[in-house]
Amino acid sequence: MPLSYQQPSPTKAKSKQAEGGGTGAGGSTKQSRFGNGFLMQQAIEKAAKDSGGSVDWGRSLGKEDPGKNVYPEGPGDTQAQGAGANGARKEQKDALPALREKHAGKSYEDVKDGKAFVQGAGDDKEVDPNDVAQGQLGDCYLMAGMAAVARANPDQLKKIIKDNGDGTYNVTLYIRKNPYSAPTPVTKTVDGRLPSSGGGSTLYAGTGDKAGGATEMWPALLEKTVAQHKGSYEQISGGNIGKGGFNFAGATEMFTGKAEGYKNVDNLQEDDILLELGAALEAKHTCTVDSRDMSSNEALTKESTPYNVYGNHAYAVQAVDMDKRTVDLQNPWGSHHVKALPVALFKKFYRGIRVGG
Repeated sequence: MPLSYQQPSPTKAKSKQAEGGGTGAGGSTKQSRFGNGFLMQQAIEKAAKDSGGSVDWGRSLGKEDPGKNVYPEGPGDTQAQGAGANGARKEQKDALPALREKHAGKSYEDVKDGKAFVQGAGDDKEVDPNDVAQGQLGDCYLMAGMAAVARANPDQLKKIIKDNGDGTYNVTLYIRKNPYSAPTPVTKTVDGRLPSSGGGSTLYAGTGDKAGGATEMWPALLEKTVAQHKGSYEQISGGNIGKGGFNFAGATEMFTGKAEGYKNVDNLQEDDILLELGAALEAKHTCTVDSRDMSSNEALTKESTPYNVYGNHAYAVQAVDMDKRTVDLQNPWGSHHVKALPVALFKKFYRGIRVGG
């Protein structure tokens, strides 16, 4: 009988282990993402070559079309707190996206102290990968993509989200008109009303930091805007995002406008995996990975779970240690991150690597 995995109930407190840089359980964001071995120099040279402008990273990863791959739909139940009241607010003109069918009895709640970006205690910038926390929606691919962009190019997220200061936000995504066209910017205006489970807790993407009397909104705003394009939150779950004529070719492409390349882990040697992941981080390219579908493999599930690797789930790559031959991955739940995973086990547990511009 296939296993049905139920996510543990993580606390909302965001671990600084989710930040970029650093290796091992206590890694610091000030450390290099690489060890000091010979492979490091190879990775840096590869990164410089691949990011030199004349080479498209997506093409350099291979000819596989990421739009033809199955996108992970890992479960999530991380919650975040909404808040307070401070005056009259505008509302978006478009109808609010429908909630998931299982949440038909729930409603939206206005986050009245919301701001697009808030710099939390200990964060170097307003946009930080640890702002991301997946909720009760199977869109780990989307949340991992947000974390990857926040790590590689946080200023890009500030470019595509404009806080209008009146309770509304202009959010720009890069959308393909057809599967073969280049992604073009499309802006929608959304408001600060978010799906709520009651008592100020969000149903789906959590809010981020709280500081200066404000609650950070950018992950929830991006998720809501994708749902706005699709018409409902149900339709942005992993298995649904590419349906209904929506030309989807990768989460990070929607946020950056740059193509997302895909490589099958089964076609890579362990050294290749380390170089691909390490070079992407060093070149400040977005990088996410997909775990294997383990629903019918009880032994693999039992082996992977102690490492916080869950089947059919997307993670953002956080760090690579070339000397120790390990990988750190950020779980978009906001907890249960993967630390110091040996590359041999990465090859065993994961099936795909996605690198964007």
